[in-house]
Amino acid sequence: MAVQSLHSEETSLIWAQVLDSVRGRLGSPQALDTWFKPIIPRAISTQLVELEVPNAFFVDWIHEHHLTALRQSLAEVLGAAPEVRFSALEPVAPALPAEPRPNPTATVEPRAARLWLDSQLSPRHTFESFVVGSSNRFTHAACMAVAQNPGHSYNPLFIFGGSGLGKTHLLHAIGHQVMCSKPGLRVYYVPAERFTNEMIYAIQHAQTLAFRNKYRNVDLLLIDDIQFLAGKESTQEEFFYTFNALRDAHKQIVVTADKPPKDIPMLEARLTSRFNQGLVTDIKQPDLETRIAILRNRCDQEGADVRLSEDVLLLIADRVRTNIRDLEGCLVRLMAVAALTGQEISLDLAEEVLQHYVHPDSDQLTPERIVALVSEQFSIKVEALFGQRRTRSVALPRQVAMYLLRQLTELSLVDIGRVCGGRDHSTVIYACEKVGAMVATDSEFAERINGLISTLAAG
Repeated sequence: MAVQSLHSEETSLIWAQVLDSVRGRLGSPQALDTWFKPIIPRAISTQLVELEVPNAFFVDWIHEHHLTALRQSLAEVLGAAPEVRFSALEPVAPALPAEPRPNPTATVEPRAARLWLDSQLSPRHTFESFVVGSSNRFTHAACMAVAQNPGHSYNPLFIFGGSGLGKTHLLHAIGHQVMCSKPGLRVYYVPAERFTNEMIYAIQHAQTLAFRNKYRNVDLLLIDDIQFLAGKESTQEEFFYTFNALRDAHKQIVVTADKPPKDIPMLEARLTSRFNQGLVTDIKQPDLETRIAILRNRCDQEGADVRLSEDVLLLIADRVRTNIRDLEGCLVRLMAVAALTGQEISLDLAEEVLQHYVHPDSDQLTPERIVALVSEQFSIKVEALFGQRRTRSVALPRQVAMYLLRQLTELSLVDIGRVCGGRDHSTVIYACEKVGAMVATDSEFAERINGLISTLAAG
Protein backbone atom coordinates (compact mmCIF):
# COMPACT_ATOMS: atom_id res chain seq x y z
CA MET A 1 0.00 0.00 0.00
CA ALA A 2 1.45 3.37 -0.95
CA VAL A 3 1.77 6.19 1.52
CA GLN A 4 -1.48 8.16 1.62
CA SER A 5 -1.63 11.95 1.80
CA LEU A 6 -3.46 13.82 4.57
CA HIS A 7 -6.30 14.82 2.26
CA SER A 8 -6.76 11.37 0.78
CA GLU A 9 -10.22 9.94 1.33
CA GLU A 10 -8.64 6.52 1.69
CA THR A 11 -6.51 7.75 4.61
CA SER A 12 -9.61 8.89 6.48
CA LEU A 13 -11.38 5.59 5.79
CA ILE A 14 -8.40 3.54 6.94
CA TRP A 15 -8.00 5.58 10.14
CA ALA A 16 -11.72 5.24 10.87
CA GLN A 17 -11.31 1.46 10.65
CA VAL A 18 -8.32 1.63 13.00
CA LEU A 19 -10.35 3.64 15.53
CA ASP A 20 -13.19 1.11 15.37
CA SER A 21 -10.68 -1.65 16.06
CA VAL A 22 -9.04 0.31 18.90
CA ARG A 23 -12.43 0.97 20.50
CA GLY A 24 -12.92 -2.74 21.13
CA ARG A 25 -9.54 -2.99 22.83
CA LEU A 26 -9.94 -0.13 25.30
CA GLY A 27 -11.43 -0.37 28.76
CA SER A 28 -13.75 2.63 28.39
CA PRO A 29 -15.21 4.87 25.66
CA GLN A 30 -13.61 7.86 27.44
CA ALA A 31 -10.16 6.51 26.54
CA LEU A 32 -11.00 6.66 22.83
CA ASP A 33 -12.42 10.19 23.09
CA THR A 34 -9.52 11.48 25.20
CA TRP A 35 -6.48 9.88 23.58
CA PHE A 36 -7.40 8.81 20.03
CA LYS A 37 -10.03 11.22 18.70
CA PRO A 38 -7.58 14.20 18.78
CA ILE A 39 -5.04 12.27 16.65
CA ILE A 40 -4.65 13.41 13.01
CA PRO A 41 -3.33 10.75 10.60
CA ARG A 42 -0.68 12.41 8.44
CA ALA A 43 0.33 9.34 6.42
CA ILE A 44 -0.59 5.66 6.43
CA SER A 45 1.15 2.77 4.67
CA THR A 46 2.15 -0.80 5.45
CA GLN A 47 5.66 0.48 6.24
CA LEU A 48 4.97 3.73 8.13
CA VAL A 49 2.11 5.40 9.99
CA GLU A 50 2.60 9.08 10.85
CA LEU A 51 0.24 10.49 13.48
CA GLU A 52 0.03 14.05 14.79
CA VAL A 53 -0.99 14.59 18.44
CA PRO A 54 -1.57 17.81 20.44
CA ASN A 55 1.54 17.54 22.63
CA ALA A 56 4.30 15.27 23.93
CA PHE A 57 2.22 14.13 26.89
CA PHE A 58 -0.04 12.30 24.43
CA VAL A 59 2.98 10.40 23.13
CA ASP A 60 4.04 9.34 26.62
CA TRP A 61 0.54 8.34 27.67
CA ILE A 62 -0.30 6.39 24.50
CA HIS A 63 3.02 4.62 24.64
CA GLU A 64 2.58 3.67 28.29
CA HIS A 65 -1.09 2.67 28.18
CA HIS A 66 -2.37 2.16 24.63
CA LEU A 67 0.51 1.39 22.28
CA THR A 68 -0.24 -2.35 22.21
CA ALA A 69 -3.88 -1.72 21.31
CA LEU A 70 -2.82 0.71 18.57
CA ARG A 71 -0.30 -1.72 17.07
CA GLN A 72 -2.79 -4.61 17.14
CA SER A 73 -5.44 -2.49 15.45
CA LEU A 74 -3.03 -1.31 12.74
CA ALA A 75 -1.97 -4.89 12.09
CA GLU A 76 -5.61 -5.97 11.87
CA VAL A 77 -6.55 -3.25 9.38
CA LEU A 78 -3.33 -3.09 7.32
CA GLY A 79 -2.27 -6.72 7.51
CA ALA A 80 1.25 -5.58 8.45
CA ALA A 81 3.22 -4.14 11.40
CA PRO A 82 4.26 -0.64 10.31
CA GLU A 83 6.58 1.76 12.09
CA VAL A 84 4.55 4.25 14.13
CA ARG A 85 5.80 7.83 14.21
CA PHE A 86 4.24 10.55 16.34
CA SER A 87 4.67 14.24 15.69
CA ALA A 88 3.52 16.58 18.46
CA LEU A 89 2.48 20.16 17.92
CA GLU A 90 4.68 20.86 20.93
CA PRO A 91 7.05 19.06 20.93
CA VAL A 92 8.03 16.46 18.28
CA ALA A 93 8.57 12.85 19.36
CA PRO A 94 10.92 10.30 17.78
CA ALA A 95 9.76 7.38 15.68
CA LEU A 96 8.63 4.19 17.40
CA PRO A 97 9.86 0.96 15.81
CA ALA A 98 7.57 -1.71 14.39
CA GLU A 99 8.59 -4.08 17.21
CA PRO A 100 8.37 -2.90 20.82
CA ARG A 101 11.54 -1.95 22.66
CA PRO A 102 11.95 -1.06 26.35
CA ASN A 103 11.16 2.47 27.54
CA PRO A 104 11.30 4.62 24.40
CA THR A 105 10.92 8.28 25.37
CA ALA A 106 9.67 11.41 23.70
CA THR A 107 11.83 14.50 23.45
CA VAL A 108 9.99 17.18 25.41
CA GLU A 109 10.45 20.84 24.58
CA PRO A 110 11.45 22.68 27.79
CA ARG A 111 8.37 24.95 28.04
CA ALA A 112 5.90 22.09 27.60
CA ALA A 113 7.77 19.96 30.14
CA ARG A 114 7.77 22.86 32.60
CA LEU A 115 4.03 23.41 32.20
CA TRP A 116 3.30 19.77 33.05
CA LEU A 117 5.70 19.77 35.97
CA ASP A 118 4.40 23.06 37.38
CA SER A 119 0.79 21.91 37.19
CA GLN A 120 1.38 19.46 40.11
CA LEU A 121 -1.01 16.96 38.48
CA SER A 122 -0.89 13.27 39.33
CA PRO A 123 -0.49 11.15 36.16
CA ARG A 124 -2.77 8.40 37.52
CA HIS A 125 -5.83 10.58 38.09
CA THR A 126 -7.53 11.03 34.72
CA PHE A 127 -11.10 10.78 33.47
CA GLU A 128 -10.14 7.50 31.88
CA SER A 129 -9.28 5.90 35.21
CA PHE A 130 -12.33 7.34 37.03
CA VAL A 131 -15.22 4.91 37.53
CA VAL A 132 -18.60 6.56 36.98
CA GLY A 133 -21.65 5.38 38.94
CA SER A 134 -24.94 6.67 40.25
CA SER A 135 -23.21 8.32 43.23
CA ASN A 136 -20.99 10.57 41.10
CA ARG A 137 -22.53 10.68 37.62
CA PHE A 138 -23.80 14.27 37.80
CA THR A 139 -20.56 15.60 39.29
CA HIS A 140 -18.50 13.72 36.70
CA ALA A 141 -20.60 15.26 33.91
CA ALA A 142 -20.09 18.74 35.40
CA CYS A 143 -16.32 18.18 35.55
CA MET A 144 -16.27 17.02 31.93
CA ALA A 145 -18.19 20.14 30.89
CA VAL A 146 -15.71 22.37 32.74
CA ALA A 147 -12.74 20.57 31.18
CA GLN A 148 -14.19 21.04 27.69
CA ASN A 149 -14.98 24.72 28.16
CA PRO A 150 -12.94 26.14 31.06
CA GLY A 151 -13.89 29.58 32.28
CA HIS A 152 -17.39 29.47 30.86
CA SER A 153 -19.18 26.34 32.11
CA TYR A 154 -19.96 26.37 35.84
CA ASN A 155 -17.41 28.84 37.14
CA PRO A 156 -16.63 28.25 39.93
CA LEU A 157 -17.30 24.53 40.27
CA PHE A 158 -17.53 23.45 43.91
CA ILE A 159 -17.35 19.70 44.65
CA PHE A 160 -18.03 18.39 48.14
CA GLY A 161 -18.20 14.97 49.75
CA GLY A 162 -16.60 12.69 52.32
CA SER A 163 -12.97 11.67 52.35
CA GLY A 164 -11.85 9.17 49.74
CA LEU A 165 -14.82 9.45 47.37
CA GLY A 166 -12.95 10.81 44.33
CA LYS A 167 -12.95 14.61 44.66
CA THR A 168 -9.18 14.94 44.24
CA HIS A 169 -9.24 12.45 41.36
CA LEU A 170 -11.72 14.63 39.48
CA LEU A 171 -9.66 17.77 40.13
CA HIS A 172 -6.61 16.17 38.52
CA ALA A 173 -8.72 14.74 35.70
CA ILE A 174 -9.99 18.21 34.78
CA GLY A 175 -6.42 19.47 34.74
CA HIS A 176 -5.21 16.64 32.51
CA GLN A 177 -8.08 17.08 30.06
CA VAL A 178 -7.52 20.82 29.75
CA MET A 179 -3.77 20.46 29.24
CA CYS A 180 -4.27 17.77 26.60
CA SER A 181 -6.98 19.55 24.63
CA LYS A 182 -5.69 23.10 25.11
CA PRO A 183 -1.87 22.96 25.14
CA GLY A 184 -0.26 26.06 26.56
CA LEU A 185 -2.93 26.90 29.12
CA ARG A 186 -1.52 27.37 32.60
CA VAL A 187 -3.01 24.82 35.00
CA TYR A 188 -2.19 24.60 38.68
CA TYR A 189 -3.37 22.19 41.38
CA VAL A 190 -2.82 23.08 45.03
CA PRO A 191 -4.19 21.80 48.35
CA ALA A 192 -5.57 24.65 50.46
CA GLU A 193 -3.07 23.87 53.21
CA ARG A 194 -0.15 24.40 50.79
CA PHE A 195 -1.76 27.63 49.56
CA THR A 196 -1.75 28.85 53.18
CA ASN A 197 1.86 27.80 53.78
CA GLU A 198 3.04 29.48 50.57
CA MET A 199 1.29 32.69 51.53
CA ILE A 200 2.91 32.67 54.99
CA TYR A 201 6.32 32.09 53.41
CA ALA A 202 5.73 34.90 50.91
CA ILE A 203 4.86 37.34 53.71
CA GLN A 204 7.87 36.33 55.80
CA HIS A 205 10.27 36.72 52.86
CA ALA A 206 8.70 39.82 51.26
CA GLN A 207 7.56 37.87 48.19
CA THR A 208 3.85 38.64 48.22
CA LEU A 209 3.92 40.09 44.69
CA ALA A 210 5.44 36.89 43.31
CA PHE A 211 2.87 34.86 45.24
CA ARG A 212 -0.01 36.86 43.78
CA ASN A 213 1.40 36.68 40.25
CA LYS A 214 1.72 32.92 40.55
CA TYR A 215 -1.93 32.37 41.40
CA ARG A 216 -3.56 35.22 39.49
CA ASN A 217 -1.97 34.39 36.14
CA VAL A 218 -3.17 30.81 35.74
CA ASP A 219 -5.93 29.72 33.37
CA LEU A 220 -7.24 26.91 35.56
CA LEU A 221 -6.87 26.90 39.35
CA LEU A 222 -7.68 23.66 41.18
CA ILE A 223 -7.96 24.10 44.97
CA ASP A 224 -8.33 20.97 47.11
CA ASP A 225 -9.86 20.80 50.63
CA ILE A 226 -10.87 24.46 50.88
CA GLN A 227 -12.19 23.81 54.40
CA PHE A 228 -8.60 24.19 55.63
CA LEU A 229 -8.90 27.94 54.98
CA ALA A 230 -11.66 28.18 57.60
CA GLY A 231 -10.68 30.47 60.46
CA LYS A 232 -7.59 31.82 58.66
CA GLU A 233 -8.69 35.40 57.98
CA SER A 234 -5.62 36.62 56.10
CA THR A 235 -5.49 33.55 53.87
CA GLN A 236 -9.21 33.80 53.11
CA GLU A 237 -8.79 37.46 52.21
CA GLU A 238 -5.92 36.68 49.81
CA PHE A 239 -7.87 33.83 48.24
CA PHE A 240 -10.92 36.08 47.89
CA TYR A 241 -8.97 38.63 45.81
CA THR A 242 -7.31 35.86 43.80
CA PHE A 243 -10.73 34.35 43.16
CA ASN A 244 -12.11 37.68 41.94
CA ALA A 245 -9.11 38.34 39.69
CA LEU A 246 -9.44 34.95 38.01
CA ARG A 247 -13.21 35.10 37.70
CA ASP A 248 -13.12 38.60 36.19
CA ALA A 249 -10.58 37.35 33.63
CA HIS A 250 -12.86 34.39 32.77
CA LYS A 251 -10.35 31.90 34.18
CA GLN A 252 -11.70 28.64 35.60
CA ILE A 253 -11.74 27.84 39.33
CA VAL A 254 -12.57 24.39 40.73
CA VAL A 255 -12.75 23.83 44.48
CA THR A 256 -13.31 20.77 46.68
CA ALA A 257 -14.34 20.48 50.33
CA ASP A 258 -15.78 17.95 52.75
CA LYS A 259 -19.00 19.96 53.18
CA PRO A 260 -21.09 22.38 51.10
CA PRO A 261 -20.00 26.04 51.44
CA LYS A 262 -22.76 27.01 53.88
CA ASP A 263 -21.81 24.20 56.30
CA ILE A 264 -18.09 25.00 56.53
CA PRO A 265 -17.63 26.68 59.92
CA MET A 266 -15.68 29.96 60.05
CA LEU A 267 -15.69 30.38 56.28
CA GLU A 268 -16.29 34.02 55.40
CA ALA A 269 -19.74 34.82 54.04
CA ARG A 270 -18.31 36.55 50.97
CA LEU A 271 -16.46 33.35 49.99
CA THR A 272 -19.57 31.26 50.59
CA SER A 273 -21.48 33.66 48.36
CA ARG A 274 -18.86 33.42 45.59
CA PHE A 275 -18.89 29.62 45.68
CA ASN A 276 -22.67 29.52 45.51
CA GLN A 277 -22.63 31.70 42.38
CA GLY A 278 -21.31 28.71 40.43
CA LEU A 279 -22.32 25.06 40.55
CA VAL A 280 -22.19 23.25 43.90
CA THR A 281 -22.33 19.48 43.49
CA ASP A 282 -21.60 16.49 45.70
CA ILE A 283 -20.19 12.99 45.53
CA LYS A 284 -21.89 10.33 47.64
CA GLN A 285 -20.70 6.93 48.74
CA PRO A 286 -20.59 4.54 45.76
CA ASP A 287 -23.25 1.85 45.50
CA LEU A 288 -22.39 -1.85 45.37
CA GLU A 289 -22.19 -2.05 41.58
CA THR A 290 -19.87 0.96 41.41
CA ARG A 291 -17.65 -0.45 44.15
CA ILE A 292 -17.27 -3.69 42.19
CA ALA A 293 -16.41 -1.72 39.05
CA ILE A 294 -13.80 0.26 41.02
CA LEU A 295 -12.19 -2.97 42.21
CA ARG A 296 -12.07 -4.34 38.66
CA ASN A 297 -10.55 -1.10 37.43
CA ARG A 298 -7.89 -1.18 40.15
CA CYS A 299 -7.03 -4.78 39.25
CA ASP A 300 -6.48 -3.68 35.65
CA GLN A 301 -4.30 -0.77 36.77
CA GLU A 302 -2.17 -3.06 38.92
CA GLY A 303 -1.68 -5.37 35.96
CA ALA A 304 -1.88 -8.35 38.27
CA ASP A 305 -1.47 -11.78 36.72
CA VAL A 306 -4.05 -13.19 39.09
CA ARG A 307 -7.68 -12.35 38.44
CA LEU A 308 -10.07 -12.05 41.36
CA SER A 309 -13.20 -14.16 41.21
CA GLU A 310 -16.59 -12.48 41.22
CA ASP A 311 -17.25 -13.93 44.69
CA VAL A 312 -14.14 -12.24 46.12
CA LEU A 313 -14.93 -8.92 44.43
CA LEU A 314 -18.49 -9.07 45.78
CA LEU A 315 -17.28 -9.88 49.28
CA ILE A 316 -14.88 -6.92 49.41
CA ALA A 317 -17.37 -4.51 47.81
CA ASP A 318 -20.10 -5.55 50.23
CA ARG A 319 -17.94 -5.20 53.33
CA VAL A 320 -16.02 -2.00 52.54
CA ARG A 321 -18.58 0.75 52.07
CA THR A 322 -16.96 3.81 53.63
CA ASN A 323 -14.93 5.22 50.75
CA ILE A 324 -12.95 4.35 47.64
CA ARG A 325 -9.59 4.78 49.35
CA ASP A 326 -10.44 2.08 51.91
CA LEU A 327 -11.87 -0.12 49.18
CA GLU A 328 -8.70 0.02 47.07
CA GLY A 329 -6.52 -0.28 50.17
CA CYS A 330 -8.23 -3.53 51.12
CA LEU A 331 -7.69 -4.91 47.62
CA VAL A 332 -3.99 -3.96 47.64
CA ARG A 333 -3.57 -5.61 51.07
CA LEU A 334 -5.26 -8.78 49.83
CA MET A 335 -3.00 -8.96 46.77
CA ALA A 336 0.08 -8.31 48.91
CA VAL A 337 -0.81 -11.06 51.39
CA ALA A 338 -1.41 -13.51 48.54
CA ALA A 339 1.89 -12.61 46.83
CA LEU A 340 4.02 -12.70 49.97
CA THR A 341 2.57 -15.96 51.32
CA GLY A 342 2.24 -17.73 47.97
CA GLN A 343 -1.48 -18.32 48.50
CA GLU A 344 -4.24 -18.13 45.93
CA ILE A 345 -6.78 -15.34 46.42
CA SER A 346 -9.79 -17.24 47.72
CA LEU A 347 -12.89 -16.36 49.71
CA ASP A 348 -11.23 -17.71 52.88
CA LEU A 349 -8.15 -15.53 52.40
CA ALA A 350 -10.33 -12.50 51.63
CA GLU A 351 -12.35 -13.14 54.81
CA GLU A 352 -9.14 -13.31 56.82
CA VAL A 353 -7.85 -10.01 55.43
CA LEU A 354 -11.20 -8.29 55.90
CA GLN A 355 -11.32 -9.29 59.59
CA HIS A 356 -8.28 -7.07 60.17
CA TYR A 357 -9.37 -4.32 57.79
CA VAL A 358 -13.08 -3.77 58.37
CA HIS A 359 -15.03 -3.30 61.60
CA PRO A 360 -17.45 -6.23 61.64
CA ASP A 361 -20.27 -4.32 63.32
CA SER A 362 -20.45 -1.27 61.03
CA ASP A 363 -23.78 -2.37 59.57
CA GLN A 364 -25.43 -2.24 63.00
CA LEU A 365 -25.08 1.53 63.33
CA THR A 366 -28.45 2.30 61.78
CA PRO A 367 -30.42 5.45 62.63
CA GLU A 368 -33.15 3.32 64.21
CA ARG A 369 -30.70 1.62 66.53
CA ILE A 370 -29.09 4.91 67.59
CA VAL A 371 -32.47 6.49 68.31
CA ALA A 372 -33.64 3.43 70.24
CA LEU A 373 -30.55 3.46 72.47
CA VAL A 374 -30.87 7.19 73.23
CA SER A 375 -34.54 6.66 74.04
CA GLU A 376 -33.65 3.81 76.41
CA GLN A 377 -30.72 5.58 78.12
CA PHE A 378 -32.69 8.77 78.77
CA SER A 379 -35.92 6.91 79.69
CA ILE A 380 -38.05 8.70 77.14
CA LYS A 381 -40.31 7.27 74.47
CA VAL A 382 -39.30 7.73 70.82
CA GLU A 383 -42.57 9.55 70.05
CA ALA A 384 -41.87 12.07 72.83
CA LEU A 385 -38.21 12.34 71.80
CA PHE A 386 -39.19 13.74 68.42
CA GLY A 387 -42.39 15.46 69.43
CA GLN A 388 -43.00 19.20 69.92
CA ARG A 389 -42.05 19.49 73.62
CA ARG A 390 -39.00 21.69 74.33
CA THR A 391 -38.36 21.05 78.02
CA ARG A 392 -34.78 20.18 78.95
CA SER A 393 -35.72 16.61 79.82
CA VAL A 394 -36.72 16.12 76.18
CA ALA A 395 -34.59 18.67 74.32
CA LEU A 396 -31.22 17.34 75.53
CA PRO A 397 -31.84 13.69 74.56
CA ARG A 398 -33.15 14.92 71.19
CA GLN A 399 -29.95 16.90 70.66
CA VAL A 400 -27.83 13.90 71.71
CA ALA A 401 -29.63 11.75 69.14
CA MET A 402 -28.89 14.32 66.41
CA TYR A 403 -25.25 14.52 67.52
CA LEU A 404 -24.78 10.73 67.40
CA LEU A 405 -26.53 10.47 64.05
CA ARG A 406 -24.14 13.10 62.68
CA GLN A 407 -21.06 11.44 64.20
CA LEU A 408 -21.82 7.79 63.50
CA THR A 409 -23.72 7.74 60.20
CA GLU A 410 -23.35 9.23 56.74
CA LEU A 411 -26.74 10.96 56.88
CA SER A 412 -26.89 14.56 55.69
CA LEU A 413 -28.16 17.34 57.93
CA VAL A 414 -31.46 17.31 56.07
CA ASP A 415 -31.79 13.53 56.48
CA ILE A 416 -31.06 13.75 60.21
CA GLY A 417 -33.69 16.45 60.59
CA ARG A 418 -36.17 14.22 58.77
CA VAL A 419 -35.38 11.26 61.07
CA CYS A 420 -35.78 13.50 64.11
CA GLY A 421 -39.37 14.52 63.54
CA GLY A 422 -38.99 16.82 60.55
CA ARG A 423 -36.57 19.38 62.01
CA ASP A 424 -34.72 21.70 59.64
CA HIS A 425 -30.97 21.50 59.09
CA SER A 426 -30.23 24.60 61.18
CA THR A 427 -31.76 22.88 64.22
CA VAL A 428 -29.51 19.87 63.61
CA ILE A 429 -26.43 22.10 63.32
CA TYR A 430 -27.31 23.86 66.59
CA ALA A 431 -27.84 20.52 68.37
CA CYS A 432 -24.53 19.10 67.16
CA GLU A 433 -22.60 22.23 68.14
CA LYS A 434 -24.23 22.35 71.59
CA VAL A 435 -23.59 18.69 72.41
CA GLY A 436 -20.07 18.95 71.02
CA ALA A 437 -19.36 21.92 73.29
CA MET A 438 -20.76 20.04 76.30
CA VAL A 439 -18.57 17.02 75.50
CA ALA A 440 -15.52 19.31 75.38
CA THR A 441 -16.22 21.07 78.69
CA ASP A 442 -18.14 18.56 80.86
CA SER A 443 -16.16 15.38 81.57
CA GLU A 444 -19.12 13.63 83.19
CA PHE A 445 -21.33 14.31 80.18
CA ALA A 446 -18.49 13.31 77.79
CA GLU A 447 -18.17 9.99 79.63
CA ARG A 448 -21.89 9.37 79.19
CA ILE A 449 -21.74 10.10 75.45
CA ASN A 450 -18.67 7.88 75.03
CA GLY A 451 -20.55 5.15 76.85
CA LEU A 452 -23.36 5.40 74.32
CA ILE A 453 -20.89 5.20 71.44
CA SER A 454 -19.17 2.18 73.02
CA THR A 455 -22.50 0.42 73.45
CA LEU A 456 -23.37 1.03 69.81
CA ALA A 457 -19.96 -0.17 68.65
CA ALA A 458 -20.17 -3.31 70.74
CA GLY A 459 -23.46 -4.27 69.14
